[in-house]
Amino acid sequence: MAFIKRNETGDIVAVSLLADYGFDEELAADNEELLSFYRAQEAPYNADVALEESDREIIRVVEDLVVLLTDKGIIQFTELPDAAQNKMLHRRSLRHSFNELSELLLDGEDETIDLMDAAAVARRASEDDPAYGDD
Repeated sequence: MAFIKRNETGDIVAVSLLADYGFDEELAADNEELLSFYRAQEAPYNADVALEESDREIIRVVEDLVVLLTDKGIIQFTELPDAAQNKMLHRRSLRHSFNELSELLLDGEDETIDLMDAAAVARRASEDDPAYGDD
């Protein structure tokens, strides 16, 4: 059961598990109007999550496109704005360091991880990267 608050037009505007001031109408948990209210509350969150996921995917597409265009000589990397160059170099460095770290973790015959090697890879990524810390 849920206790609801309605606005002047009769729409549900808030839900409480406890009967409280203004929450004086009780509805069953499977009430269609209540379920519709819950779905409406989740819609903006779901859209934000979908947009963030799409942004991550498109970022990789843009990176691959820049690499393809530079490899074919259509554009030169140095033609990109400085901020774009720095960000791409930073991501490339992070990806390279992550791959090195993955290899460290997956290599070796035993199940132990040499944390000193892993820390050195991470430190080298931050020190060697000219774009480190730039936005």
